[in-house]
Amino acid sequence: MNNQQSVPELVGLLQTGDQKAYINLYNFFAPKILNTCKKMYLNQQDAEEVVQEVFLKVWEKRGQLDNSLSFNAYLLTIMRSLIFKRSRKQALDIAYQKYNIQFLSKEDNCTEEAILFEEIKSFSNKAIASLPKGQQEVFSLKFSEHLTADEIAVKLHLSKRTVENQLYKATKELKKKLISNELIPYELLMMLLIY
Repeated sequence: MNNQQSVPELVGLLQTGDQKAYINLYNFFAPKILNTCKKMYLNQQDAEEVVQEVFLKVWEKRGQLDNSLSFNAYLLTIMRSLIFKRSRKQALDIAYQKYNIQFLSKEDNCTEEAILFEEIKSFSNKAIASLPKGQQEVFSLKFSEHLTADEIAVKLHLSKRTVENQLYKATKELKKKLISNELIPYELLMMLLIY
């Protein structure tokens, strides 16, 4: 990193699209993120991919950065979210393999699986639609648009705590509805709820 510029100064320059500032921040923080990913048991390739994804997101959201806040904490939040998504995807993949849930992949079961998939999709949409409007909106922004609690709070003019409470209540209600539904095999449901 350029010794004459601090991280907040570089973040300020990055907000305006300064590529040199972006490269300096990348060179300074990428090794730290890579090491943290490895400490979280990611292999070298996955860790490198997370680093790239983190900085891609930073570049995409550069105009929304606030150089008065901790850039390091911001990077770690993005990293944690990406690792969580990878872990959840891996858990789903394992569940699909273990319980032979391969929607639309076998010709002999294609119609049956397509119908089951549509039933689950319909049930999910109805369950989300039954939430109070505020919870629906926050849930949708979190899981459809992949926004952080901070980003949702800014977008909806709410406190971060309110957003977190709405997400907690929505998730709790949806889990209850999923548990009471018999469309999803119990073993798969338990794996989904753990992650």
